[in-house]
Amino acid sequence: MKILISWIGFNEDFITDGSGLYENVQGFTISLQREIIDQLKFDKHVILCTSDQAGEISLNLNRKKRILERHIKEKHPNHQVEFRETGIDKSDLQDFKVIESALRAMLQTFDADDDLHIVAGTGPTAVGMAWCTLNLSMRNRFSLHVLQRPEYVPGANQSSLKMIEPFVSSLLDDTLRESHLRFNIPDDIYKDSIVENEYERAFTYAQSAEMPILILGETGCGKDRMAEFILKNSPLSAKTYKAINCASLPDGILYSELFGHKKGSFTGAIEDRKGLFEECNGGTLFLDEIGDITLYMQQSLLRTIENREIKMLGSNEIKKNIKVRIIAATNVDLYQKCKDGKFRWDLYYRLSNPELVLQPYRNRTEKERQDVIKYYLSLFEKKYGRKLNMTPRALSIIERYSFPGNFREIYNTLNSLFPLRLDTIDIKDLPTRFYMEENLNDERYETALRKHCSTVYKRYNFDINATTKALDYQNVTQVKKKFKNWGILNKE
Repeated sequence: MKILISWIGFNEDFITDGSGLYENVQGFTISLQREIIDQLKFDKHVILCTSDQAGEISLNLNRKKRILERHIKEKHPNHQVEFRETGIDKSDLQDFKVIESALRAMLQTFDADDDLHIVAGTGPTAVGMAWCTLNLSMRNRFSLHVLQRPEYVPGANQSSLKMIEPFVSSLLDDTLRESHLRFNIPDDIYKDSIVENEYERAFTYAQSAEMPILILGETGCGKDRMAEFILKNSPLSAKTYKAINCASLPDGILYSELFGHKKGSFTGAIEDRKGLFEECNGGTLFLDEIGDITLYMQQSLLRTIENREIKMLGSNEIKKNIKVRIIAATNVDLYQKCKDGKFRWDLYYRLSNPELVLQPYRNRTEKERQDVIKYYLSLFEKKYGRKLNMTPRALSIIERYSFPGNFREIYNTLNSLFPLRLDTIDIKDLPTRFYMEENLNDERYETALRKHCSTVYKRYNFDINATTKALDYQNVTQVKKKFKNWGILNKE
């Protein structure tokens, strides 16, 4: 679909005289309708508007939209028009970062194959600047134009669009684009190609403050650190940020924490208290372990996200215009929980646009896992000012260990070895879980074969003859010898 996007001219599109408010037929929006839509064969015209939390211009803005809409229906009945709120509040019309973020999020709501054409020229200066930087960073996503009035073009009898092409040279383009997209991962987070890709995606989504973000990953993968990174690189970084762990909180307490409560609503409620949503209005709220909340709380949360309104515990009053960016995280498979009927599909879809998945430690190759261990050892050697000596056997066990607690477990385990002040760390100095069979991350064929044979051996109650037959081997003596070498042969 070929779509024209412009900003309503709050003043330019209208005329006021003693008898009332009228559309300006020479104004920006009507000129586009009269002279551009049919000329360039646009399928749809999207007219952008601000929001108004304070309610200072809402009535006037709604009235002006109705006037424009009526004129367009009368004069251009075949034109498809949509008035769309950008999410940019009137109070933020000079905040470049907020404007750019909201416009980026708005552009991402269009289908990938839509042919977008944006006309700059109305709105504050910061809006025009945002269009230019987005045109640079979101290359080929849309065409940027200005409206040329006929009086400024010799020989012209109607308005036309002139495309803005800001790319002076490939060198300048690449330099500016690189600068626009630059980000830094915190030094204490291990960085490989997997992590860099995860954080690059997070950085891109962080720019769109209208987007909720769902972070998926096992315990210890750094979901809270990624949430902090998103906040730091968000246009909302200077606004209120709160975090709450939703795990195991009873509904009443969680509801009160999120939406607030009135005095006397429960035992101990000695005064009114705002909830996190109200405190974070205009900012960001991190909901950790979102997968653990009940269906009742899921419904309450969905209502707040959809309607931007809350109701305090013990109150019938509904507070509106609660605008909070949600970053949610969980270590459970939310998709599977939805299939099992334990999590609402509609809430999942609201939270998971987009979805970031942090890969666990064990998903890396043997070489990549060794690099992780070396990185954290180097980090602590710098911290403690000395090298940690380990026997080859101890280092081998650490490198083969699966670290089910992922990077947090790696960090805490290696950090705990340095204060021991031992000349050399040996196997006996490691936690016992390190040499338990199920925690070893050994991918060699011999190891896999031993695990399989051991499992079958136990299944047949350590009967070597039955085990040999089940494994489809012919020579019991050879199997017995192999089991003895592996140390799994049961004493007869």
